[in-house]
Amino acid sequence: MGTDNSEHMKTIDRWLAGEVVNKIVGIKVVGGPFDGRTKIVLLGPDGTPPTPIHASGGPAGTTRHAYEAVRSTDTRAGWIYAHTGPAPVTKS
Repeated sequence: MGTDNSEHMKTIDRWLAGEVVNKIVGIKVVGGPFDGRTKIVLLGPDGTPPTPIHASGGPAGTTRHAYEAVRSTDTRAGWIYAHTGPAPVTKS
């Protein structure tokens, strides 16, 4: 059991590092309330990630945020998910 778990965690670590494993990859989320997180997705037959993706946030998940896949040379995965809505308001 320990070996299976170890191999599973190694695969997840590879996805989070932006490596494509079995057509699955972790793509960094940029902007919006989910900035800095990673979305693990299955790439399409053409090697592109699904787009747009939606995430819920705010009180009781009432606010929906959209993200578009954008090519990026700054990431190992070659893609980021960029927030398509207005910049979030921060309280001081």
